[in-house]
Amino acid sequence: MHEAVWTREQALAVLEDPSRLASEDPRALWKRCGLRRGMKVVDVGAGSGYYALPASDLVGPKGRVYAVDRSVELVDLIRERAQQQHRTNLEVVLSRAERIPLADSIADRVLLANVLHGISASTVAEAVRLVAPRGQLINVDWKRASTAGGPPIEHRLSAATARDLLERYGLRGRSVSEFGPSHYAVILEKPAPSSRT
Repeated sequence: MHEAVWTREQALAVLEDPSRLASEDPRALWKRCGLRRGMKVVDVGAGSGYYALPASDLVGPKGRVYAVDRSVELVDLIRERAQQQHRTNLEVVLSRAERIPLADSIADRVLLANVLHGISASTVAEAVRLVAPRGQLINVDWKRASTAGGPPIEHRLSAATARDLLERYGLRGRSVSEFGPSHYAVILEKPAPSSRT
């Protein structure tokens, strides 16, 4: 894993590049994974809020979005944006690699966008811990191919590798698909606990 914490300047230059929307549309992703009003979402490695802010629109006032990041600068950036846009359903959370300070099974949807190739196993375990039974973990990441932008190819995970890795945490793969020209999306579900009679 190649973990890094971004600065505000890096995030604004890369994550907010206007051309990003053409290849990585957050609303299209949320639609694909069935996000709807009233749901709870955790965006792990939320960066500049690229996915978290549209999610807050879609879940509405009775839903909740937790934008989680390890960078104090990016947490402050998302908080400023949420306040400026009067988003009362978006909460910004400063985390550590080994602990995301949120309750177990808090979310209907947990997102890892462009981070799985660079986060620790403990962060992955924390993300899985946050998924509610029958909830989904969505992994969006760079294809393991030459693309404009993104991390070096040797740091990237193929979609199959990402799915296999995440299934080791007890999730069940639901779908693997392309997501624009440079990315893929893997959607997994957390099984409901088996009832014993």
